[in-house]
Amino acid sequence: MNRQDQISLLKRLLHYVDTQTTALADAPWRNDVSVYTDPQHATREQQVLFRRHPLLMGFASDWAAPGAYRTDDYAGLPILIVRGRDGKLRAFLNVCRHRGAKVAQGCGKARVFVCPYHAWTYDLAGQVMGIPDERCFPGVRPERSSLTALPLCEKHGLVWVIPTPAEDGTTDFDIDAWLGGLGPELAWFGFGSWSFYDKRVIPETMNWKILVDTFHEGYHIGFLHRDSLKEVLHGNVADFEHFGLNHRLVMPRKKLERLKAEPEESWDLMWNTTLIYSLFPNTLLIVQGDHVELARVFPSEGRVDRAVMDLSLYVPKAPATEEERVHWDKNMQLVLDVVTGEDFPAGRSIQIGLTSGAQTHLIYGRNEPAMIHYHQSLRATLGLEPPVKPVRSQASRVEPEGQPAGL
Repeated sequence: MNRQDQISLLKRLLHYVDTQTTALADAPWRNDVSVYTDPQHATREQQVLFRRHPLLMGFASDWAAPGAYRTDDYAGLPILIVRGRDGKLRAFLNVCRHRGAKVAQGCGKARVFVCPYHAWTYDLAGQVMGIPDERCFPGVRPERSSLTALPLCEKHGLVWVIPTPAEDGTTDFDIDAWLGGLGPELAWFGFGSWSFYDKRVIPETMNWKILVDTFHEGYHIGFLHRDSLKEVLHGNVADFEHFGLNHRLVMPRKKLERLKAEPEESWDLMWNTTLIYSLFPNTLLIVQGDHVELARVFPSEGRVDRAVMDLSLYVPKAPATEEERVHWDKNMQLVLDVVTGEDFPAGRSIQIGLTSGAQTHLIYGRNEPAMIHYHQSLRATLGLEPPVKPVRSQASRVEPEGQPAGL
């Protein structure tokens, strides 16, 4: 994001706050309740969204040196990502080619991967190095020469994997084809040099999309978060822009108004807003001034009402003092207090409400353009509707915080 784009965005937000306006869609939109409750729909999501689309796995710095590896089972199959001795990052199905056991667990640094079952051994490029008593497997090594590779892209300081092996054996792809023009903006943050600080794995008893929906509108901030965030963010005020299937939602902080007394050359976007990047289909990249929260959300247990969030905190550099660690711990605790203490209890009640038969459709208001764009994109991707026209954003008056917004 260049400097002029940042200034323009801050000016739009100042205008929204001053005039009690926000970015609005052209009209309210209704979504079928079954997308949150129907097991067959959930199966279709698993097949399409979590098998055929690139899934963000983490920051490139998570695999900083040769031998650094991490396993990931959230997509419903075992994935192994490792940095090779040649510096190249690769992804594989974490499945031994002998009997199918996992060859790696958790994360760390390795020289080789040894299957715990029969000690078949693989190098960092996934190639078979050793088969104990290989005389009993004549001709097998050429047939099972390596772990099954998955397409991976390391770009803009981030790492994506497509969880299905390519039919032609391709192991690389360009994520920019999926980002709808968002790539240069993501690259601007320099995420590749950021440092992982902390992580929480949060299981939940609701549909995975309800967790994602939490981050797609600021309408609820002045109500659900009236105590926790009332001094931090403006409620029901946000700027929205789509990038293909992805989008960016920017919420102004309460301190934004002070920019009016400062020269534009000193204006700072990150310190005066919360930027939420929704990376289709299941990831939120939340830029919070001096740190970034990465929330990856997945369905779990094969149930329509079970989900898991993998929430990580990244900081510009690893803390060197106790004071810095205390600072980041407080930031992590704040997001946990708000999200798991306020948003998710509401989400659980929503899941119960959606199965009650009270209504067949949900309604998203004009002041929820990101919600509309996201769910229309999901339906189009799943083949439930033809490709949709992009949700347009315009400013319109909203009521002061604490009162319902007029549509």
